[in-house]
Amino acid sequence: MKGVFRIPGAVLAGSVVLFFAVLHGGSPVAPLPVAAGRQADVGRATAVRLLAFGDVNLARRLGQRLVEGDTLYPFEGVKDTLSTYDIVFANLESNISEQHGRTEDPRSNVVFTAPPAAARALQRAGITVVSTANNHALDFGLRALRETLAFLDSAGVAHAGTAVDAAALYRPAIVTVRGFRCAFFAVTDIMNGGGDEWKRWVAAADTAQIFPAVRKIRGNVDLVVLSFHGGDEYADVASERTRWFARAALDNGVDIFLGHHPHVPYGIEVRGRGIAVHSLGNFVFKQPGRFWTEHGYALSCTLTRAGGAANVGEIRILPLRAGFQPVFVTERDEFQKVYDRVRTLSQQQAWERLKW
Repeated sequence: MKGVFRIPGAVLAGSVVLFFAVLHGGSPVAPLPVAAGRQADVGRATAVRLLAFGDVNLARRLGQRLVEGDTLYPFEGVKDTLSTYDIVFANLESNISEQHGRTEDPRSNVVFTAPPAAARALQRAGITVVSTANNHALDFGLRALRETLAFLDSAGVAHAGTAVDAAALYRPAIVTVRGFRCAFFAVTDIMNGGGDEWKRWVAAADTAQIFPAVRKIRGNVDLVVLSFHGGDEYADVASERTRWFARAALDNGVDIFLGHHPHVPYGIEVRGRGIAVHSLGNFVFKQPGRFWTEHGYALSCTLTRAGGAANVGEIRILPLRAGFQPVFVTERDEFQKVYDRVRTLSQQQAWERLKW
C-alpha cells in the first residue's frame, strides 16, 4: 500500500478527531486554483475553512426528540469540531414542517418530515448552508416545502435547490466569510413519485439549466460548490451517471462537487482545478444493518488567498459513524476500513493531492 497509515490526533474542545494520513514521496502538492474573486475582497482574509457532510434526516424517531425540544441532541458528538469551521454544508434530506408532532407518514416510513425545531437544531450545530434538492423535497407536499424554506430563513441557515418561484430554482446560496464569496448550487437527479411537475419547485440535474447558472456567477465569486443528489442507493461504486455529471460540472466552472443519495461513501476524483466527491455517505441518518450506511465522511477544505487569487488548499477527510448522533471515528480497525474503501474508490491523482 502506497504511503504510511497513521492516526494523528487533534484535540478540539475535548474531542479527539482522527484523520487519514498519506505521506508523499515527491514535492509538496500544489493547491487547486479557484477563479479570482472581486478586487474589493482582496486581502481581507488569508484563509477560510469549509466542512461538507452528506445526508441529514431530522425526521422519524429523531424528529420526536426534536419535538420534545432537545435541539442539541443530533449534533452533540460533532458540534465542537463544527465550531472550528467558517462554513459547514450538509444535504438536508427531510422537510421541516409543522405536522403537529407527526414526523413520518403512518402509511410509509420513507415519507417523512422534520418538525419546526429542526431549523433551530441546524443553527445551534453551526450548519451554515444546506441543499434542499433531493427526492424527499416534496414528501409532505408543497406547503411543507414552503415551510421548510421559511423555517431555514428564520434560523439564518442558507439553502439552495428548491424555491416557490421557478425563476429562483437555479439561484445559488451565497455565503460570504471575511471577503471570500462562496456560491452553493444544489440539484437532484431523482424524485419520489412520477411526472415532471416537481421540477417547478425542485432544481433538477439538468445541464441546460445548472451549467449556464454556474457560468453566469463564476467570475463574481471565489468558490463554486455543486451539491448533486443522485446515483444508486447502497451500490458498491458510484454510478456512471454520477461520474459523468461530476466531470461535466468541473468542466463548467464548479470547484467542488458534492455527491449524496447512495447512503454509502465513495471516492474522490480531480479534474482540472476541481475536486469531486461521488458520495459523502450518511451523516445524521439512521440506517442500521449495513456497515457502509453507518459510516461516511466529511470533506474538509481550507480556502486560501495569495496575490488576489483564491485557492482550495488543504483537503482532508474526516471519517465518521453515522446515526441519530454521529461521531467521528476513533477506533483503529473501523478507521482503517473507511480509509481502505475511500482509497480503493478514489482516482489515484485525487488521492495523491489530499494533504493531511
